[in-house]
Amino acid sequence: MDYSNMDDDVALQFIKGKRVTVIGSGKSAFDIAAECARANGTEYPCTMVCRTKHWLVDDSKILGIDLGYFYLNRFSELLIHKPGQGFLASILPTSLSPLRWGISKVVETHFKNKIPLEKHGMVPEYSFGHAKSSCQIARLPEGFYDKVEEGSIVLKKSKSFTFCHEGVVLDGGDESVQSDLVIFATGFRGDQKLRNLFLSPWLQKLVAGSSNSTVSLYRECIHPRIPQLAIIGYSSSLTDMYVSERMSTWVAHFLADSFQLPRIRKMEADIQQWEKYKRRYNGDFRNSCVSALNIWYNDLLCRDMGENPRRKKGFIAEWFEPYGPADYVNM
Repeated sequence: MDYSNMDDDVALQFIKGKRVTVIGSGKSAFDIAAECARANGTEYPCTMVCRTKHWLVDDSKILGIDLGYFYLNRFSELLIHKPGQGFLASILPTSLSPLRWGISKVVETHFKNKIPLEKHGMVPEYSFGHAKSSCQIARLPEGFYDKVEEGSIVLKKSKSFTFCHEGVVLDGGDESVQSDLVIFATGFRGDQKLRNLFLSPWLQKLVAGSSNSTVSLYRECIHPRIPQLAIIGYSSSLTDMYVSERMSTWVAHFLADSFQLPRIRKMEADIQQWEKYKRRYNGDFRNSCVSALNIWYNDLLCRDMGENPRRKKGFIAEWFEPYGPADYVNM
């Protein structure tokens, strides 16, 4: 049974008056736990079993400054090594690495003080900067930790679990959680979904690639050896709709013959450079994320389409104001 496909009223009746256990630690798990808490309160608390702790934060300002001024402008991307960047060009982000580390620590300290992460043992083991570059940041449901404090949400940390007659048993077998309903909010494998689109084993292997790399897509959209197929939405950013809109515009221009793709070998070489970048900044998270270089990535798409990548008026605005969807209208 797929909880995410239910209508709101059907989903409410499904969880109402039940002891719900949510398995997962990402955005969907937090949202579902918050929904259960609103429906059942402290009478039937929702238990959330987390394996990995992630940075789920609110929209508060940091030292009175919006988070976008730290991470969503051109200046912030000067601190990041780019795919295919030569030695001389890499000197700047290398020399600015202390600044990148300092910004990450300031942001982490703010959210640790603003949100009771330490109190509830929910501080991630990786930095906020790493979370941003690997798309492991999400918006915390409003009032989530208030519900934890009142007891309508119970947080449990466990690497594994098994089912029992009463509900679930957490790893080690020393603790069980009584459950009427268990909801898995563990996400999905995007590469596996792409693989399942094809019947041919050769195409499945070609598209999905190896287990230790991301799907090989030029401009994060087109496989060099299957140019008739455009894949939009596999690569993510802090706001998936934002990056998918830019991809859709790029594909539309390509279909309208506004530009031609490079030769296959050149596209594959470009993909290899992006793969090195992802290994450097994504770490153990096997996903395709462009959030740390979202503006630079959009610049590449703009140049392909013959559009001006500089979307703001004035030097200060161009380098220090956050970029967003409104900057790319009428393309």
